[in-house]
Amino acid sequence: METLFLTLIGITALFFLFLAIKNIFNFKKLCAVCSSVFLAWLFLLILFYLGWLENQIAISILLGMSITGIYYLVEKNVDKKLTIFRLPFILTLIAFGYFIITSSFSFSPFILIFVLWLIFFLLYLLGKYPLLKSFANKLMECCRKW
Repeated sequence: METLFLTLIGITALFFLFLAIKNIFNFKKLCAVCSSVFLAWLFLLILFYLGWLENQIAISILLGMSITGIYYLVEKNVDKKLTIFRLPFILTLIAFGYFIITSSFSFSPFILIFVLWLIFFLLYLLGKYPLLKSFANKLMECCRKW
């Protein structure tokens, strides 16, 4: 439980530090929460690899938050047509996060992700044809906010 408490204190301190930096230097696009969470998991990851931290749970949760934040940031800022790539993009981020935590590399997940990117890219290119257009639209609307 001490790791959780120290992590929460660290994120809180970093949050107020980044908030001050944001206001002093007028960094409008700096997200104090995102920056704090990122530095927290990065610091915990370094401690883990140095052998000073055994539990990977906090790292995993915080890294997952960063992955989700990246996903939503990209989704918000790309053209609607590119949202067809949601699945391969989020799977790429997940695989990257898994690799960061475990340092375990396996070709199988990366081959799957590569194949998915290829399939979705072909759907993107060929999505103007009636047969594929309906399916491509369903892929783009999978996460539509009703």
